Amino acid sequence: MRYEKKPLPGGSSGNSSMPRPATARPLRLLSLVLLGTLLALPPAAAQHRQVSVAFYNVENLFDTIASPLHADGDFTPSGRYGWDTERYRTKLDRIARTIDDAGFDVVALAEVESERAVRDLAETLHDDYSFIYRSTSDRRGISLALLYKGDKFFPGEISRIASGTSREFLYVQGELIGYPTGLLVCHLPSKFNDRKYRIRAAARLAEVADSLLVRAKCSRLLVLGDFNGELDEEPFRRAFGPERDGHLAGGRLRNALWEHARNGFGSYCWEGEWLLYDNLLVSAPPAEGDGLHLRQAGIFVRDYLLTGHDGEVSHRTRRGYPFRTFSGNRYLGGYSDHLPVYVILSR
Repeated sequence: MRYEKKPLPGGSSGNSSMPRPATARPLRLLSLVLLGTLLALPPAAAQHRQVSVAFYNVENLFDTIASPLHADGDFTPSGRYGWDTERYRTKLDRIARTIDDAGFDVVALAEVESERAVRDLAETLHDDYSFIYRSTSDRRGISLALLYKGDKFFPGEISRIASGTSREFLYVQGELIGYPTGLLVCHLPSKFNDRKYRIRAAARLAEVADSLLVRAKCSRLLVLGDFNGELDEEPFRRAFGPERDGHLAGGRLRNALWEHARNGFGSYCWEGEWLLYDNLLVSAPPAEGDGLHLRQAGIFVRDYLLTGHDGEVSHRTRRGYPFRTFSGNRYLGGYSDHLPVYVILSR
């Protein structure tokens, strides 16, 4: 059974093309986060002139069926996590609630195991989304996908690009509210991996982005993903050069969440510290007044996405973290260990 959808203030159904953003702050300021800020819904005539694009690491969205191609035995009914139909449906409902509540027009997903899981998610959503899924070479089956509303994005070229790791990049070239746009989606190695491996992956991401912008002449590029690190860390300084007022790669890319990072906001929490591991890089528009322009960026959060909002967390130090599905082997039944990040572009 799907979650019960509750109307938003002002009579809105929550299916607007505009996400209602709030910002994840350090734990000591959590009470301010939960207040949130609702954006005014745009007039119907103006909605085709703007689009929201998001990235969401959904933390192990696995189906329940063992794959002969991947080491996914932990996420089966008899596996380590007891991943049965009830838990799977709960996971789908949780992720669908978040996406429907935000109303994203396009959302890239990380940590999805299969086309089946993405299809089931699309069918669980209240809004009508099409999807693109491409598997990676990751041994567990951790892959990438793209959900999109057909009236906002029309895909053309779809490719899987070598990343120098087992998790290839997903690249989709298409028309975003009528403008040629490339979406480069990534899930980079975590800090549990060798430092040289992470440096190589960051360098490859910068190389691919540069190639798309310069040699392939991509007029507008968005780089979305879980970088498993912040942009001021060594692998990314090496790859993209020093960040100057939110600009990278010699000014060709802009860190849409630069102000959020500078003020200590984040999409992921580790030992009480918010970290901005999920990033959105946006290329400069081709000319002033032409093409798509960045209007807003943010981190989407609601109280239900954080632990402790209804008293389900007993250990005080864990209160206010992203409400995840598992903590070690213990099933929590939450949403994800990451919060979604988004941008709003307009013409």
